[in-house]
Amino acid sequence: MIKNVKGLDPEFKEYASKVESEINRGISKICILSVINESGENGIHGYQISRDLEEQTNSMLIIEEGTLYPLLRKLEEDGLIKSRREEEGRRRKYYSLTKYGKKVFNYLAGFYSKLTEAIGSLFDVNVELNQDRYLFCPMCANKIELSNSELKYCDACGYNLKNDLGTRGLKNE
Repeated sequence: MIKNVKGLDPEFKEYASKVESEINRGISKICILSVINESGENGIHGYQISRDLEEQTNSMLIIEEGTLYPLLRKLEEDGLIKSRREEEGRRRKYYSLTKYGKKVFNYLAGFYSKLTEAIGSLFDVNVELNQDRYLFCPMCANKIELSNSELKYCDACGYNLKNDLGTRGLKNE
């Protein structure tokens, strides 16, 4: 964002741009995983990932093609996503989460959500987590969907969720 502002002190602009870049680099992977997660099992192609990120972040997170595709390749190499090519037409590559990728995404989404909630007061921001839909593991912050009727343990750290589910009126034997 700061790169686009004209007339700024060059030293300030350089420093602010560097910090912006560090922040964006840190959250780009989790945001890409989120968009892919939302697409379901059919997957989503790279251009649409880029468009969805831009739209859903009100143009605050724009990942250029030269950055997006290397990130997608790295996520695939790491086993978080898988790809498939269309058989006909433009032969686009569609990306979807692997089982392992879903597990990593849920953990990172929970960690980021709890971190954002915790630091919100430092920036005069109020963060309200969707506690009706998710349980955030008290041990590791893993984001767990409450609609999962087979919940017993956190799939990230193994924490026994029995007491936490009981306080919410949910029981899983």
